[in-house]
Amino acid sequence: MYEENQSTFKFKGIILKILLILILTFIIIWLFPTKDYVSNLINQKLGTSTEQVFNNNVNTMKNAALSYYTGSRLPQKNGDTAKLTLKEMLDENLLIEFTDSKGKKCNTKESYVEITKNKEDYKMKVNLVCSDKEAYIVSYIGLYDYCADGVCEKKKLTETEDSKEPQPTANECKFVKTSGGYYTNYSHWSNWTPNKINKTNTRDVQTKTEKVQTGTTTVKTGTTTSKSNPKKITYSNGAVVYECSSQYDNAGRYTSPKYCIKTTDKYEQKAVYKMQTYYRYRDRKYVSGTTDYKWDSCDNTELTKKGYIKTGETR
Repeated sequence: MYEENQSTFKFKGIILKILLILILTFIIIWLFPTKDYVSNLINQKLGTSTEQVFNNNVNTMKNAALSYYTGSRLPQKNGDTAKLTLKEMLDENLLIEFTDSKGKKCNTKESYVEITKNKEDYKMKVNLVCSDKEAYIVSYIGLYDYCADGVCEKKKLTETEDSKEPQPTANECKFVKTSGGYYTNYSHWSNWTPNKINKTNTRDVQTKTEKVQTGTTTVKTGTTTSKSNPKKITYSNGAVVYECSSQYDNAGRYTSPKYCIKTTDKYEQKAVYKMQTYYRYRDRKYVSGTTDYKWDSCDNTELTKKGYIKTGETR
């Protein structure tokens, strides 16, 4: 009986020791946190965590793009896109160079801001590639009623904001439809002319090259040879000589008769030609596009089917 009580006492002692060890371990961990915990806590307090630095850099790019994309810099047609890399933003002095949470520079070529034209506003994508993180955000910008100057970011209304002041219900919306310009058919071809004519968007030009005579020239085509009898001269002493005058090729005096030879060049007139380019043209006209505005119910789907879109104005 005594031995049983002693065994039970020993077993309870072992259990008690285990519990004490677990309690001490928990207290040590609680009093002395891990290195990663301390580091994360410091980063959180100082705002230098990976997420915070990355978010700050993305917002910096977004704000710089909002100040840059105004007026003619915005895409003009639906679906058109304008893109600005981080390098171009730095070159334009839109922002100063920043680093990620590891102190390294972000990729200036793969990081960019992209603006795409929608029917009523613009979609803005900010893509940032750094050594510690790579991600992008998407927001919408436009000429909203609450924009202070130029385009601004679209507000996300919360339930609280909605309940502060009920928004009046619009009876009608303003719609707009823009018809693109077009070119008319070409006219008939003009007569050919040697005067140079340049091709344009409204003028079509054809050319041809022909060989034309510009005048004549004298050209030597060869020689002709003629023969004449020499002049006979008899002296007082009875001597006889034969003479060819200086107009002959063999001019001189000879003791025996021989022909006097004269060579004459032969010429003829030949035509002179050149290659001449001729032009002819035909014209067409460009008819500018038209813009049509209509006020109608904001829910009118028939107008949208016909190509009308809302301008954002209501009454």
